[in-house]
Formats: sequence, C-alpha cells, structure tokens
Amino acid sequence: MSHQNRPFVYLVASGILLAGACIGWWLGQYTGNRLFHAPVVSSSMANAVPGPHFAIECYDCQIPFLVDADTVSESNLPICFNCGAPNSIDDLVTRLPQTTFQVIDEEILTRWQRVVFEYDGQQYIKRVVGLPGEKIAMEQGELFVDGQLYQKSLAEFDLLSTVLFDSRYQPLDSSFNLLRRFGVRGDDQGWIFTTEKVFAFDAPQKTRPQWLDFHHWNVVAGYVPRVERGTDAAIFDYLPYNQYIARSQLNFVDDFVVDLDFRIYEPGVIRIRLLDVELELDCHQFTLQVFQSHFVRHSTSFTPLKWHKLGSEMKLRVGRIDSQFVVELGSDQWAVPIESLGLTGNFGADELVRKMPLSVAVDEGILDLNRVRLARDVFWLGADYSADRWEFRGGSGDKDYLLIGDNQPVSRDCRQWGVGIGREAMLGVGVD
Repeated sequence: MSHQNRPFVYLVASGILLAGACIGWWLGQYTGNRLFHAPVVSSSMANAVPGPHFAIECYDCQIPFLVDADTVSESNLPICFNCGAPNSIDDLVTRLPQTTFQVIDEEILTRWQRVVFEYDGQQYIKRVVGLPGEKIAMEQGELFVDGQLYQKSLAEFDLLSTVLFDSRYQPLDSSFNLLRRFGVRGDDQGWIFTTEKVFAFDAPQKTRPQWLDFHHWNVVAGYVPRVERGTDAAIFDYLPYNQYIARSQLNFVDDFVVDLDFRIYEPGVIRIRLLDVELELDCHQFTLQVFQSHFVRHSTSFTPLKWHKLGSEMKLRVGRIDSQFVVELGSDQWAVPIESLGLTGNFGADELVRKMPLSVAVDEGILDLNRVRLARDVFWLGADYSADRWEFRGGSGDKDYLLIGDNQPVSRDCRQWGVGIGREAMLGVGVD
C-alpha cells in the first residue's frame, strides 16, 4: 500500500516546495530583503569594496593587506604599509570579488552607506557623502556640510579610516624592529624593550616625565625621490591599496587615532602627545586634562580604575578628528575642540614637525605598553584631486545624493560628473 501511494507523496512534497518558493519570492518582493551580488571591476572603493586585487601577508611582519592588482608587478613590488618591506607577487592569484547588496525599497538612505547604482548606462559602487538638499564642500581634506565642518564620531572614523601601523605585527628582520620605530629621549632609563617585544616602564619612585617617541616611516610605493626603508616621514594621504600610482602631490594628514593597550602594575601619570596636543591621565587622582600650546583645553575626571596585583588592563583611544581631540577610556568618551596645526608652505619644515606624530610619557610606576595601533582619517579631495577648496555645484536637485568613492585619488564619481544621483537610479545598498 505504501509503495502504491509514493507518487502521490512526491507530488504533495513537490507542491509544498513550489509553494514555499513562491511565498519566499513574494516576501522578498514586498519586504525588501532581496539580496544580489554585484561584481566590483574598479578600485574606486579600495579596501571597503576591493576591485581586482592581490591579498598579501607581509613576509617580514605578517600583517595582511590588499593591493590593486593593476598597480604592481615584478619590477614594482608591493610595499608593506606597516614595516616597509617589499613583497613578492609570485604565485599570487588575482582575486575578482563580488559584494552583496540588498535591494532598496522605502528605507531612508543615510550618510556613509555603500550603494550600487546606474549612471550613463553603467553600474557603479560608491558611498553616500551628501544627502538631498545639502550643500557640500571640501577643503584641505575636510568635509563641510551646509557651511559647517562635519565632525565624525569615532565609529564614523573607523568606517572611513586607513590603518598605518600596528605593533602586534613586528618584522622578523631585527634591523627594522620596534627599536627603530620608537626612541627614548636623553638619559630616560625608565623605558625598556622586553623579551616579549613590548615596551615596559619601570620607575617605582617619582621622576620627571620620560618620553617614548614613535617615528612614522615613509612606506609610499613609488615615492619620488626614492627613499630607503625605515626613513622617517610625515603621515600622507597615501592609500596602501594604491601602489605606484602617479600623483602630483601628497598631502599631510593631521587627523589620526591611536589605540594604546596598557597593563598597569603600579600607577603613575601617563601623558600622550599627538603632534601639538597633549593628554594627561593622572592614574592616582583619576583626572584628565587636554593641553594645546600650553593652554588647558579641557579638564575633568574619569571613572576610577581598579588595580590588581597581576596588573590592570587599560585600553585607551586618543585622536585628532575634524578639529576635535577625542578620548575614549572604558565607557567614558570626550571630544575637545582644538586648533589645526596649519601649514607654512615650506614642505621641509611642515614635514619635520609631523615626523613624530605620537609620544608617550610616564613619570612613575610600573606598566607595559602592549600595543600601539595608528590609523589616519579619510582626506577628502575635490574634482581635480587636489586639496584646494571645492564646492559641489552640479545640477542635482533636492532629491539627489552626492556619491563618492573611498579611493579619493583615483575614483571618478559625482565630483567629476557634476551631478547628483537620484534614488530611482540606485539598485541596492551594501550589506555588511
């Protein structure tokens, strides 16, 4: 009997599957949950949505990074952004990625979302920078919305930033270890470089502030004139994803964030200096002060830390973002207005004051500095790819969006087209 009813069972099961598929399709049509894959054919979004690229793990420091496959070769080897080592591309296969998007229905688009859209018969992937009705301008790397400097949060910074250095990835070649990147001033003997390859401070009795200085290296592939590995430089608006591309000028970037991981055994006073702004953390009184040009910009207290005999972890984020000095310590966060460092017009002099973007000082106590990570902010460029003031004067209406690629020096987008993009041309929004 069961054998005779098997075709009927198969028919019912097939009907159920078909009905389920139809219901799923119908729900997808009306709930906006439809997903699709969009091929990425250019490098205009860099790491956020990489085009054809090589995925590399540096042979010397082991940090992973991506490079545009069209900009490197056996004669122009990719340079590691972290340690400056040239890396071979032998046996590497060009990756041709796709990225996932969700069909746009009625949801409101927000700034910084990635969208795929059609323009002039082609499909593009860019980021929402300007919303309908806004007046957008860019000058010296900054973004202005309706005449006001746009000030990003730390979360927005993380979305758009470029990592420049991470001390967890240290070169095997001892000629380029952390002792080459950090310097101790004068006869300051409190700082030592341990066998665990971290910096430690040990001065049980109170002394003066003893400084540990970080030197940024020039890792720009194709820099003219050529520089040797380990040469000090300022932070430029260079994207490691772009290797050996021709640019008429690199711009100084003074907006960056540093992540510092401490393990504190005996507390003291910790000072962090980012270019011309200094943060003081008194771990006895649990007070915080921000100085610029010897003037106190901000003074407050922070949540007391609990000290443990085996050491207490303290994760600290400090940064310069959009004319603000930002501090994040545990659940506490502050944003203090600061003045920009400015340019004199003398390249050598302007670079000299920027070659040492970070310094750390302690006056007493025992602690380990286990990690230093530095990332720079996005540096906005105008339609001619310069830092000169640029205002969007396109024929966009009140319902159009300004869409721009993350890879500022190479992306062609609304800046060059001179028009905004309407909602009707957008096919989907990026799925993280």
